[in-house]
Amino acid sequence: MLKKCLVAAAAVAMVMGPAAVAQADDIVRVVENTVTIPVASGGYPGRAAAQAVCPPGETRTGGGASVIAGNSHAERYLLHSTQPISGEAWWAFATNTDTTNPGTLKVYAICARVVSTPTLTTPISS
Repeated sequence: MLKKCLVAAAAVAMVMGPAAVAQADDIVRVVENTVTIPVASGGYPGRAAAQAVCPPGETRTGGGASVIAGNSHAERYLLHSTQPISGEAWWAFATNTDTTNPGTLKVYAICARVVSTPTLTTPISS
C-alpha cells in the first residue's frame, strides 16, 4: 500500500512540476481589524461592529472574530455574530454590558492570492 501511495505522489509531482510548490510564498495572509467595544450606558450595552477586508487581487477564504474582555467579568462581553459579507470581507458584531470597562473586538479575514490553477493530466500508462 505504501508503495502505491509513493508512486501516486511521484506521478502528481511529475505532472504539476516544481512550479506549483515554488509559488507558496505570500499566497495566504490574515488581515486583522481591532475596535473598542464601548462601556454600557443608560441601561443599554455598548455595541461595536468591525470588518476585515482582503486587499485587491485577493480572495476571502475564511475568517472569524474574538472578543477580549476589559478588566471585568468575561461573561459581560459577547460576540453575537461573525460572518462573511459582500466583497472580500469578514464582519463581526459584539456587545459589552460592563459600565466601567471597555472591551476589544478583533476581526480576521483569511485572504488568498490566486496565482494560477494548475492543469492536472492523467499519466499515460505503458
